[in-house]
Amino acid sequence: MGDEWIGKGAGAAQSLAEYESLIESQFIQPYITSDDPVLEIGVGGGKTSKLLKKSCRELICADISSQMLQATRSRLGDDRISYIKLDGLTLNGIAPESVDVCFCYDTMVHIEPRDIFNYLNLIPHVMRGKRLCVFHHTNILSDLGWEKFLSEWQNNLLGQRHGCAFSVMTDKIMEKFLHHLNYEVILKDTKSVPRDCVWICKAPAID
Repeated sequence: MGDEWIGKGAGAAQSLAEYESLIESQFIQPYITSDDPVLEIGVGGGKTSKLLKKSCRELICADISSQMLQATRSRLGDDRISYIKLDGLTLNGIAPESVDVCFCYDTMVHIEPRDIFNYLNLIPHVMRGKRLCVFHHTNILSDLGWEKFLSEWQNNLLGQRHGCAFSVMTDKIMEKFLHHLNYEVILKDTKSVPRDCVWICKAPAID
């Protein structure tokens, strides 16, 4: 469901309430307003969707899992929310130039770098207006990220991945991706969630 991820292993919080407060105060309230249509990629069971709904005008919940979309719908209902099942390769079902903010938190930590690059390449096509993005991923170059890598690498060999495995991702790789794809970096935050990295950036306009 996602509620088990309380930020403790990431060095960010000691409880779910504390972690939600951090996400809301650091990455939602400063950037998202009641006028914004928001796309959340990878909603899980709706932990961050619940926080986003309080701040935005409308919310598009997107996930590759029908089960997770149903869990989020059961939790939050349909008022000002739509639900889109993704195929993991495209953003089909999301209208072009339809969202002001793309929010992806506690999701890219499980996505391999090539798939992250693919999403970063697709996202600008569905954005408009402020084109603001919040991206959160693991960073194995941090002390806690390296500990996490060492604790699970043997479970993810020969191309096989344990269901909760973290991706082998770094802040430097993400920086290269963002610059190559012409995102404008507003903030790189490696302190709020010490194991990981959170980016606030602006997606490029599509001609």
